Formats: sequence, C-alpha cells, structure tokens
Amino acid sequence: MSSDPSDPGQPPRPSQAPRGSLIPNPSQPPRLSQSAAPDARELIHAARHEVPSAAAREASIEGVLLRYRRHRRAWWHVAAATAGAGVGLAAFVALWVRERPTHETELAREPSAAPSQSAAPPLAPSASARAAELEPCTPAMRGAGTEPLIDDFEDNDARLAPLEHRAGFWNASNDNTGTQKPSLLGPFAMTRIPGGRGTSQFALHTSGGKFTKWGALVAADFSARRCYDASAYGGIAFFARGRGSLNVVAKMTQVAPEEYGGSCKHDCFDNHRKAIVLSNRWQEQRLTWAEFQQRGFGQVIPFDPRSLLSLEFSVGPEQTPFDFWIDDVRFLPR
Repeated sequence: MSSDPSDPGQPPRPSQAPRGSLIPNPSQPPRLSQSAAPDARELIHAARHEVPSAAAREASIEGVLLRYRRHRRAWWHVAAATAGAGVGLAAFVALWVRERPTHETELAREPSAAPSQSAAPPLAPSASARAAELEPCTPAMRGAGTEPLIDDFEDNDARLAPLEHRAGFWNASNDNTGTQKPSLLGPFAMTRIPGGRGTSQFALHTSGGKFTKWGALVAADFSARRCYDASAYGGIAFFARGRGSLNVVAKMTQVAPEEYGGSCKHDCFDNHRKAIVLSNRWQEQRLTWAEFQQRGFGQVIPFDPRSLLSLEFSVGPEQTPFDFWIDDVRFLPR
C-alpha cells in the first residue's frame, strides 16, 4: 500500500493533517475556532477585539480601589456619627437619671407588702413617738440657769436683758376694736414709776378701753424666730399691780403658727397660761411651769419649757378695760 499522502485513495492520517485544516482531530474535542460556521468565526473575532488591554485592566483596577477607598471613608464617617450619637444619648440618660426626683428612688427601695398580708390597723403612737413629736425646735438657745433676769426695765428701753442668749424686744398688740396705750405706732417705751418701787424707777405699763375680739397684750420673744430652752429654771416670777386680772402666757413654738415663728399647722393659739388677780399695791407673783395650762380649744400639747417662743401679759375681752404694771421679770430657780 502506498504511503504517498497525495494518493487520493488514502485519507490523510490525523497526525499528518495540514496546519489550519478544518478537519477535526478525533482525539481532541472540537474547538470553536476550528468551526467552519460563519457565526462562530464572527464570535471569535469579536471576543479577541473585546479583550481589554493591560492599560485598561490597570485603569479598571484603580477604579475599583478608588471606589473601595471612598466607601471606606464613608463608612468611617457613619461610624463616627453613630458613636457621637451614642455618647450623646448616654450623657442624656445619665443626666436624666441624676435629675430624677429622689423620692421616686426612695419609694422604689421600699419593700412592698406581700399580697397575702392584709393591711394592719395603725398602732397608737408610743410614748417615744409622742416625745419625738414634742421635741423642741432646733437650733434652740439654752439658758444656763445662772442669770435669771429677763428684764428690770431700768435701762428704759424695750430690749430684754442680753443674758444667756436672750435677745427679744417688748411690743404691744391688740385686736383693733379698742384703744391701747402706749400707741402701737411708735417704739414701746417704759414708764417711770410714780414715787418709785424701792430702788426700781421704771416698769412696763399699759392700759386700754373695751375690746371685743381677743383683747390686748404686751409680749417679748426670747430669741428672734428661734425657740428658747428654759428647762434650767422652774418658772416665771415678777412684780405686778393694777386692776382686774391678767393672763401670764408662756408661749411654746408648737402652738404658734409658722407665720408667727412657731411650728403649728392647725388648731393653733391655745397657749399655756396662768390667770392672776391684780391689786393696786405691788405684789410678787411666782408661777411654776406646772401652773401653765391650755384652755382646751386647740391641739393638746403638754407644756415643755425647752421650746419657749415668747412671754406675754394679756387680757381677754372679758378683762377689759384694763390697766396694769409689770416690773422685775425673771425666771424662777429650780
């Protein structure tokens, strides 16, 4: 058999196929580039022209990196803004918690009663609780018990003797239904005693006509808007003369309203007092704390010399007209 490749009777061997021949190689899958179809050749041609160059590929990579950097910067801006908003929110919450009313926090701390427990009836106040209610106001000015003089009026002014922290002034007052001397418009002046009373030359003197509401008085605070502790003493002593009767009032802060320097909130003005009968001759009056009693129309408050507010000499409507003198006012020793 002839091996001449030009012999038309012998088909060419696969290994001897001319380069560029369109005859497929049965040992390899057919390639698209070897197709004789015009559409396939056009597709291969277009694909070769559309392959990007190295410069185009580099430019494309730079574009991707640029978009990544922009995206990353935008992400950091959003993260920073979010963090700032979080810090602001945390500060607002802290400030809100700090400024909340403290009583709500205190209420939250209180344990609630178990549902199975019924509310117990209120217990009667114990002796210690009642004593706590009657504690004197604080801070209190306390008398030492060594200088009992309240005022002898010999300095001819309205000021109390400045002893043992006492710092009040005498003044007059009435219910405006009558006339009282000395006048309420000017300073309260002491009066010279006609003929004197031993070595004493001046005394407190007041008089007036008929009053119809609560009457008239002269009074002095022991310490301006502060209670005075006179528990080192046993009572009040003074000399008096006049007509009719008068009331000696040891006013406590617990029965005086707040606007008058006390702590009473309701049923006030039921002061502790002692009524005395006057004579036209000077007489010494010695009154112990136990003799001062309330009249019974207001709060029941046991007398406590640790919380004195003022000392008063007063008359009610039934004791008017009035005219009395007071001298050498002092505390009684125990």
